[in-house]
Amino acid sequence: EKVSSIGKDWHRACLKCAKCGKTLASGSHAEREGKPYCHNPCYSALFGPKGYGHGGTESHTFGK
Repeated sequence: EKVSSIGKDWHRACLKCAKCGKTLASGSHAEREGKPYCHNPCYSALFGPKGYGHGGTESHTFGK
């Protein structure tokens, strides 16, 4: 099945968060430099306000 997101067509299974690999739904994710990211925790932790409790690396650790 084909989905469109961030100006491209994707196989549904290929539209995944660039950080954690979670499968995303079209329109329900964030985008940065042409790559999709889940809103929480990945996009917030990578590009949100920095500092404890505000999405910085101190408030979330990645499993990968």
